[in-house]
Amino acid sequence: MLRSGNHPDMTTAGMMARWTTLLAAVVMPLAAAPVDILTANYNNARTNANLNETGLSTANVNRTKFGKIFSLPVNGFISAQPLYVHGLGIPGKGTHNVIYVATQHNDVYAFDADKAGASLWHVNLGPAVPASDYNMNDLQTVGILGTPVIDRVTSTIYAVADTKEDGKYIYRLHALDLATGQETFGAPVEIQATVAGTSRFDSHAGQIQFNPVQHLQRPGLLLLNNVVYAAFGSHGDTGIWHGWLIGYNAKNVQEQTSATIMSPGGWGASIWQAGRAPAADEEGNIYASTGNGSFDGKANWGESFVKLDASSGTPTIADWFAPEDWSSLNDLDNDLGSCGPLLTSAGDLIGGGKEGIIYLINRAQMGHVQAGNSQIPQSFQAVGFGIFNLAFWERAGNPILYTRADDDVLKSFSMRNGRFETKPLSQATVRAGLPLDGIAISANGSSDSSGIVWLASTANGRQNGAGTLHAYAALNLKQELWNSDSNSSRDSLGTLAKFATPTVANGKVYVATFSGRLMVYGILPQSSTPPITCRACALDVPR
Repeated sequence: MLRSGNHPDMTTAGMMARWTTLLAAVVMPLAAAPVDILTANYNNARTNANLNETGLSTANVNRTKFGKIFSLPVNGFISAQPLYVHGLGIPGKGTHNVIYVATQHNDVYAFDADKAGASLWHVNLGPAVPASDYNMNDLQTVGILGTPVIDRVTSTIYAVADTKEDGKYIYRLHALDLATGQETFGAPVEIQATVAGTSRFDSHAGQIQFNPVQHLQRPGLLLLNNVVYAAFGSHGDTGIWHGWLIGYNAKNVQEQTSATIMSPGGWGASIWQAGRAPAADEEGNIYASTGNGSFDGKANWGESFVKLDASSGTPTIADWFAPEDWSSLNDLDNDLGSCGPLLTSAGDLIGGGKEGIIYLINRAQMGHVQAGNSQIPQSFQAVGFGIFNLAFWERAGNPILYTRADDDVLKSFSMRNGRFETKPLSQATVRAGLPLDGIAISANGSSDSSGIVWLASTANGRQNGAGTLHAYAALNLKQELWNSDSNSSRDSLGTLAKFATPTVANGKVYVATFSGRLMVYGILPQSSTPPITCRACALDVPR
């Protein structure tokens, strides 16, 4: 019992209240500012990194304290990265942290991000295309594949849905109110486009029309300067296709602002990037990488990194880089565009393709094409076959890049003085199969103990194989902190979602699957933890 001492105006109850207030100030940390994840790969730089994560660290992500806390059922496979909005008012349902999930059945869900339960709202955007129509045997349907994008200012989520209606294939851009799921800003709009072109394969009277049945909307959407951009590639390099980038006014989606293709005089040059979205810098330039297709360094941009100036409304090629072996990449199906580029605050572009080579490119002078690739700051063989995803921890003085190749382990590469050390800084010991990974980094700025690499991978090499979520200490990948198989009865991930980036937000990890569920991991509830004792006041305070 606390004593009132020499304070005649302070009752025992008053002293208790005073000490409780003081205790809260001592033992309760200041709440971290909530974080929103509004776009694919966490930001327009596409770093796959949340560097404002204070709830998870190498100290509490372990088998005892961390695991699956609930899952959320959805209709269909999830290829899109889940997106997160904090503190959103839902009419008639109060204020929630919300996780948004889009599926290949064209369903969009808004769930409470902190607990299991029915969706806050759910809409279906039309009949998805049977995957067999596109000879995509690893999927069931093809609906929403590209990660949507959120405009928090206007409280809108944009998504592109692929539908088949009365035998016709249609892409539509939808704009849904974050709180209700209702269409807004004139949505939906059917995606159609015509551009000037001289391709002998599909140009007519000097024009090329967008053909939805020949194209796949795989990359995440980009929101830049009030324009929503959707990029398109091929269905497994079959038929006649081009790399398309099509823009719409975010506040009136009936207004198409631009349409650009990467091969107006030829074929191919998909923008698919294993689902990564086109990147964008603070000056309004857009960056993408392309796959197999025509290349001439003038109008056709297969096997290239391209920089598009979007300031005039219609994105136009402002600069580019193609590796010296672009022709053999084409011949061998070794797409440079298998992994989209990421941007650094120092003005670099980092990218890689199926060959396993990392390219470090100065965005202000990308260098075009030259023998030996000597015109760019650096290129080196980082891993074996297959770079499909990258993550970048931009630590002060020592940034680190993470990637993995086919039938290999996760590796990290340290950057010092603006160049990569070509020997891995560290590498994991757990070998995984095909590099269909989702990868992300969570950290509290540059704090060593906060850095965690999250890797969703499959060991058996099958596209629809059982997945495992791994958590590695970011500075030492030999230290696996936890994985979802170590207590599989509690934490099992289910079937791996191909290329789907985990979303880490405010102490939880949201992982897409092909098992009809979004898995949610976090700090496990502690049913019987001892109380924290306040030595100053001898007051026991439960956790």
